[in-house]
Amino acid sequence: MISSRRVRYLSICLGISMPLAVGACSSSEPSPPKTSTSKTSASDGAEAAKSVLEKGIIEMESLSDGSGVLERNFGSTMASVPDDVLSVAFAFTCTGGEKVKLTLTTAGKYAASDSLVCDGSIFQRSINTAESGPVAFSAVTADGTSGGYAYAYYVEKKNHS
Repeated sequence: MISSRRVRYLSICLGISMPLAVGACSSSEPSPPKTSTSKTSASDGAEAAKSVLEKGIIEMESLSDGSGVLERNFGSTMASVPDDVLSVAFAFTCTGGEKVKLTLTTAGKYAASDSLVCDGSIFQRSINTAESGPVAFSAVTADGTSGGYAYAYYVEKKNHS
């Protein structure tokens, strides 16, 4: 004779395992993931990228920032940096899985470049601004325009004299 305790144990085990087994043995195919290239989803990508920067970079004075939908070629120029700023930190993030090649310039001269994947990681680079003039970035996507981006220039070092 089976004890009531053992019956309760078996019913609990069956209650947990049966739904799992039925789901695992189901003959229905999972639906393919939805992909959308609409402006709404791309705008959502830009907002997601902007949120990443806002949460990831705190307690730094922002000089300029922006966000947008990835395009094959895009960029931004900050016309000038305050005289007392010796260097800025450039921060960039993007979403959508694209590959992006970034180039940074200061006063019209090459400052740095790098390639990255748009996975929500924050790319950060220090730029010396000893020479007066614009600070800019330009970007090229390798495969297309899926996703969004956000960037910001932050004060890194100031002359306190």
